[in-house]
Amino acid sequence: MDGMPAHRASHSRAPRPARRTGALLVALSIGAGTVLIAPAAAGAPGSSPGVVISARTIDELVSRRLANPRLGTNVGVYAIDAATGEVLTDHAGTASLLPASNMKIVTAVTALATMGPDRRFATKVRAGAPGEVILEGGGDPLLTTKELRQLANATAATLPPGQPVTVRLDDSLFPADGREPGWTSGYIPSVVSTVQPLARLWDYSRDPGANAMKVFANRLQAKGFPVTIGAPIDAGEAAVIAESAGHTVGDAVRIMLRISENNVAEVLYRQVALATGNAPDWKGSRLAAEQVMASLGIDTTGTALRDGSGLSREDRVTPKFLVDLLRTVRVLNPEPFRLMFDPDAMPIAGVSGTLDDRYGRFVTKRARCAQGDVMAKTGTLFDTIGLSGVSAPGDVPERVFSILVNDRPQKYSALTVRQAVDGLTATISGCWP
Repeated sequence: MDGMPAHRASHSRAPRPARRTGALLVALSIGAGTVLIAPAAAGAPGSSPGVVISARTIDELVSRRLANPRLGTNVGVYAIDAATGEVLTDHAGTASLLPASNMKIVTAVTALATMGPDRRFATKVRAGAPGEVILEGGGDPLLTTKELRQLANATAATLPPGQPVTVRLDDSLFPADGREPGWTSGYIPSVVSTVQPLARLWDYSRDPGANAMKVFANRLQAKGFPVTIGAPIDAGEAAVIAESAGHTVGDAVRIMLRISENNVAEVLYRQVALATGNAPDWKGSRLAAEQVMASLGIDTTGTALRDGSGLSREDRVTPKFLVDLLRTVRVLNPEPFRLMFDPDAMPIAGVSGTLDDRYGRFVTKRARCAQGDVMAKTGTLFDTIGLSGVSAPGDVPERVFSILVNDRPQKYSALTVRQAVDGLTATISGCWP
């Protein structure tokens, strides 16, 4: 869960170009470690021409800046050189911590690894008994009201004019297993919905399938068909009379990462279970995520991958786990996962998504030097702030990092803690010496 309101999410402006005013960072190899020469840049207080920032210096700076009282005492930080894997800083890097929405990195990786970016999730209408049609949920996490109405229009074209119609729902793709045990009771209907295979984007209700059915039925009614809502049914392989092609895995991953959309994450979590031959319930989805991590060679020691969104109070990851995962998909095996680092996917510091400067990210005196040069996933719960990603995309050297703050001191606002994390990120990236 992050700070971007759902009603503003669709109005995110396009990413601005990186605000780089100085020369590109230059990589030199001195002894056993890589260093950066960071030239002076406008908006980067404290930097000066020819400042050499070694791995040791970065670790010393991070150590000093972790003393910020806004961060509290339960913080994990881990960062490496993306190309070499050299550890730049490690402070409780193997501690098991709440990830908040940094869990969506795991969900993005598992979805792309198992289904690829082009897989579509179709919503179908099947023929039932005489006078019946069956609306079958296909687990499209981006289904819209407009698309449901278009599907009803296509269904109406197959029916005799004015015929009474009973509409039944097939929601058998996912089992009805309620909310994740680690979710607090107030999450539904607030920041996430009950996970169902028929649901509209932005519907955070307890029964999104019933709401979608009403949209479909009301459209048929408006087309002149007397409509009755019948009992749910498993349509099996009944004839398809209308179909919405749906959205792709890539579409869903982009939105999930950029605006941290919880419902999208949870539906993808179930789809990964199906794609790996597991039951699409909480247990099967967790097993599927673990299997994909194992297939990528990622050590899951200290992790508990309880849900797809990071809302669960039982989720646990380590900063090192997230860094290892990000380096794998960014450097070691990038081809299946390139979409995650598109400009319209992972948020860009001070530019887009949940890192947009409208939300106070990377705008402080010390952190604004990293604007445009960090791509990272945010995470926020009432006591948790996270940021994990890569710094200086497209430049050499690139860094991979994860910062997880747990037990956030409540006397400080979440925003000031996020901004302290931004400062640590600027330190790791090398622009705040």
